[in-house]
Amino acid sequence: MSRGGWRKRASDDDGWGSMGGYMAAKVCKLEEQFKLDAPRQQQKEGTCSNIFSGVAIYVNGYTDPTADELRRLMMLHGGQFHMYYSRSKTTHIIATNLPNTKIKELKGEKVVRPEWITDSIKAGHLLSYLQYQLYAKQKGLSFSKACLFGEPSAGPSHSHKELEGRV
Repeated sequence: MSRGGWRKRASDDDGWGSMGGYMAAKVCKLEEQFKLDAPRQQQKEGTCSNIFSGVAIYVNGYTDPTADELRRLMMLHGGQFHMYYSRSKTTHIIATNLPNTKIKELKGEKVVRPEWITDSIKAGHLLSYLQYQLYAKQKGLSFSKACLFGEPSAGPSHSHKELEGRV
């Protein structure tokens, strides 16, 4: 296999190069499908609103409701759903849990719990995302002042001394 992958092989001659390659064409096609499916879904459901006008979500990992249900809700209520995260186009990332490396990678982005969407629909208007931020619920590593360097602590290395004194 040649080095460089599909990006180097894409050219204006094959139809992919002028559109930024295969992934750009795929993302564009998915966006078009979503725009075409939205009116059909709204007609089928008989309900629609523009609560999420200007909002574009990307779902990261397992969520409740599922990514498919969130996609349907965005269709019904005027939002966009991205199958692939785009820092320039995605306005909110929906997640229930993220590893610390992902949290660091997405620092400064609007990462919210799925309840933001369902609660906004129940309220009939777009709620502030601030109280639904996932970061506020994530527990980072923190060390208490009792475990300062050089001070004894009640860890495995000191527990044998406590046991000896009791026996």
